[in-house]
Amino acid sequence: MFLRTVAVAFVLSCAASAHADSFRCPNGSLVSTGDSISEVSLKCDPPTSVVRRDEPIETTRGKTAYVEVQEWTYNQGPNRFVYFLVFRGGRLSEVRSGDYGK
Repeated sequence: MFLRTVAVAFVLSCAASAHADSFRCPNGSLVSTGDSISEVSLKCDPPTSVVRRDEPIETTRGKTAYVEVQEWTYNQGPNRFVYFLVFRGGRLSEVRSGDYGK
């Protein structure tokens, strides 16, 4: 339990210092890094797909802990870019764009 708490605190501190990325949801709402999964779920339509994994992080005591990572994909068709929203520890930590969708 202690390792999980340390891991979540580490991830949240990293997300707070990152530059602010944002994403315009298909319904027009705007979400930004630092928003929680529940906030993004309320503002945006459901994603095209969701991939979940556990990512290892090293704690201050040199041990390995794991943080849940979710990657949401928004494929909005051939005339728009595909967007990937990455959540670490329940918070939006990264927004990436890909090629045109299908």
